[in-house]
Amino acid sequence: MRRKLENYGYKLSTSAWPGGTVVPPAAQGREGLDAVITGIVKFTIDGESAILTAGDLVYVPRGAVRRLEVVGGAVAQCIEAVYGR
Repeated sequence: MRRKLENYGYKLSTSAWPGGTVVPPAAQGREGLDAVITGIVKFTIDGESAILTAGDLVYVPRGAVRRLEVVGGAVAQCIEAVYGR
């Protein structure tokens, strides 16, 4: 999956957040994808929320305001893929 996304022009980074972490709302400069590897994460994009678990992903349009919150006490590991071309 990593290689496939990179071939499409996405740049990848991984993050791990402890349970209860809240990443405050921020406008996104580039379009991208967020994928959950482990844990449960509530993503809010432009005011619409969804709960994602391992294997789920969400599209984040350029300019969208994104907020995320780790639900529960387990660490959440995620991949962020931003379009770099």
